[in-house]
Amino acid sequence: MIERLKSASPYIIAIVVFAAVSIAYFSPVLQNKVLPQMDDNHAIGMAKEIKVFEENTGDKTQWTNSMFGGMPSYQIKGDPSKNVFWYLNNFFRFGLPYHTVAILFLYLLGFYVFMLSLKLDKWLALIGAIAFAFGSYNLIIIIAGHITKAYTIALMGPVIAGILYTYNRDIIKGGVFTALALGMQIAYNHVQITYYLVLLIGILVITRLVYAIVNKQLPQFAKATGVLIIAAFISILPNITNLWTTYEYGAYSIRGKSDLAVSAEGKEHSGLDKDYALGWSLEPKGTFTLMIPNVVGGASEQIANNKSALEVVENDYKETVGGQSQYWGGRPFTSGPVYAGAIVCFLFMLGAFYYKGPDRWWLIIGTVFSFFLAWGKHFEGFTDFMFYYFPLYNKFRTVEMAMVVASLTIPTLGFLGLREIYNNPQLVKDDVKKFMLAFGLTGGVCLVFYLIPTTFFDFISDAELQGILQQKQQYIQQNASQASQVNQYFDGLLYNLKLARIQLLKADAFRSFAFILIGSGSIWLYITNKLSGKYLVWGLGVLILIDLWSVDKRYLSNDDFVSERKLKSEFEATPSDIAILGMKTEGDRVFSIYRNPFNEVHTSFHHQSIGGYHGAKLRRYQDVISRYLESDWRTLLGVLQNKGTELEINRALVNMPALNMLNAKYIVYNPNSQPIVNANVLGDAWFVKAITSVNTPDDAIAAIGATDISKNAVVNITEFNKVSSYNVDSINGNISLEKYRPNHLVYNYNSTQEQLAVFSQIYYPKGWNAYVDGEKIDILRANYILRAALLPAGNHTVEFKFEPKSYKFGQILAGIGSVIILLAIAYLVYMERKKK
Repeated sequence: MIERLKSASPYIIAIVVFAAVSIAYFSPVLQNKVLPQMDDNHAIGMAKEIKVFEENTGDKTQWTNSMFGGMPSYQIKGDPSKNVFWYLNNFFRFGLPYHTVAILFLYLLGFYVFMLSLKLDKWLALIGAIAFAFGSYNLIIIIAGHITKAYTIALMGPVIAGILYTYNRDIIKGGVFTALALGMQIAYNHVQITYYLVLLIGILVITRLVYAIVNKQLPQFAKATGVLIIAAFISILPNITNLWTTYEYGAYSIRGKSDLAVSAEGKEHSGLDKDYALGWSLEPKGTFTLMIPNVVGGASEQIANNKSALEVVENDYKETVGGQSQYWGGRPFTSGPVYAGAIVCFLFMLGAFYYKGPDRWWLIIGTVFSFFLAWGKHFEGFTDFMFYYFPLYNKFRTVEMAMVVASLTIPTLGFLGLREIYNNPQLVKDDVKKFMLAFGLTGGVCLVFYLIPTTFFDFISDAELQGILQQKQQYIQQNASQASQVNQYFDGLLYNLKLARIQLLKADAFRSFAFILIGSGSIWLYITNKLSGKYLVWGLGVLILIDLWSVDKRYLSNDDFVSERKLKSEFEATPSDIAILGMKTEGDRVFSIYRNPFNEVHTSFHHQSIGGYHGAKLRRYQDVISRYLESDWRTLLGVLQNKGTELEINRALVNMPALNMLNAKYIVYNPNSQPIVNANVLGDAWFVKAITSVNTPDDAIAAIGATDISKNAVVNITEFNKVSSYNVDSINGNISLEKYRPNHLVYNYNSTQEQLAVFSQIYYPKGWNAYVDGEKIDILRANYILRAALLPAGNHTVEFKFEPKSYKFGQILAGIGSVIILLAIAYLVYMERKKK
């Protein structure tokens, strides 16, 4: 027992160190403080209706009406109850704070396992884990609230560890470990990160195939690859509910193909709008942030926050320049750079030159490939190929996210190179030129950027320059007699703005040069027998931690934490919310216009909202937003900002058919005042006299604004020809919503004749079923996005139930997959005990 503890002690120490370092970085949690995280707050707002429903009923709902008129809730709050990986993920967080400490701990632990699978010394593996975990992107996404993304990144290393173990050591153990790691990663439900991991694995497998052919090991390679394919299949099974429903929903979301005709200059494809998908493309010069954080200014924050940058600015320009952004790259904005570490980049170069093992090429190719992906619109030919022809690539946005691959491969190859030199210093003595070249490509570049930065960078983006020049022109037009003074002022502004940004770059370039000089000098002293190996390892570890920690704290510091009470105040009900809650009935929707209604979740937290926030809303709903609702929002703002009368407001609302058919009963202009009650809404459901027949989706969306939709339903008869001849002389009867649940709506109606009813509910064909007195009937699509149904005469009950088969059968398969995983674990435990 004592011997076992002794042999396990280094690993226990590593885990303790990881926990201690994680808690130290997020030390405010010890004072019961929390981190405001924008995307996590969005998730809270989006999921409120679902959470309340589950707490009150004990049932699950896969639909919510809290935003965008209604949508599937698969990507808001799924049901992991049949997924064994969900429980395993809970276990491996060890009860640490989910939103902060546990993430950093899993970064460290996951990469440590990966390093050990590459046969690194346990202490080198520990330092390698620190180098990976404290890469700036890994911390920046935490404060942004990209929690599931962070956990998915943390498990990239263990997945690759399982694959390498399968190829290098034990096929069965490696296969089971791969299934577990990949399944746990998929369970965190960030498909884009898993997609990038699959691309990297593809590169790994191809290089292994070449290696197997060269070394005549194809049979062994084939067996291992076959086991890995089975492992991947097994890892998917417990996750199948979420994957299936997401895939099914994707075809109807903005990540699927549009139903509207492609413009003449566009190219048809089945994914996101190209400009939208590539909006966050990493400018190629921004790639240097891996080594120098402030190459393009760092984060989109005011220059005034950096005193040293403002000190070089002339006094007359300090206030104006101080209010400008530090960041000057090509993205709309950024929360910070992808900084891998100056010393880590130097080690990567050493690894590229000195490490000759089988993992060298997939690490190098994977790094370069991630650059190509992240450059997006700045590398057009490659990106167009990926976007239009590579499977699923056009489903994702924010392509700079591909840098997560480089964030993993750079420290990996770096520490493989360090291991080679540590174990065999003679490698460097035999070929000093490579060592000097590695220093030149890192430390030398830093020094050159410090000495002559304007040779390589403009320090102002094209869009920013254009904006400043336009502003100058406006001033000249207004003050023609003072044109020379205006020109002089703006020339001075540009000069001083560049000075400030040059200072930002120079400070970090020299900083990185210093770290690389000390790090490379330490390695050189070890090579020349002037420094002990243990001092080298721990010295580099301390240097790397200081380097990364200090940069990370620029973007996620103790000052960012707040009390829980302050965090919760974001969702406190306003006077307008309270008034609406006192008046509304189920089915009434709210349109908040005092801020962007299509990028907020406060309304969704309290009400059923016309707007909301989600990265994959229904494509047709987005079409209606673009065609009608955005214009309605701006029109209403204009009327109200001009202090329009009640009559003027009502006139505006009369001419907003999209809002009225969506039952936008309440308009919130001032959250501290009474809401505006829209008397023009058509209600939860209404009968119509006739249909307006159209033949294409384009005609259908256009007809909404050209039809009296209170009496006519716009129907595409090429899809729904059963009502092509519908027409009644008059509307006889009424219909009303009697019972509301997000996944179950009950209406009562009476009518003396068969009538077509339109419902202010969003049409979605994959799960909604309609029943009249228990008998299933067809659901039609009306007014481009709404449900409609042809109802028989009489007094009846109409029910809509959300019963997606993908969810039902997915849960069955997930349960079977979870049993298989548990049996595989039990088998391994049994075999290990049998051996002992």
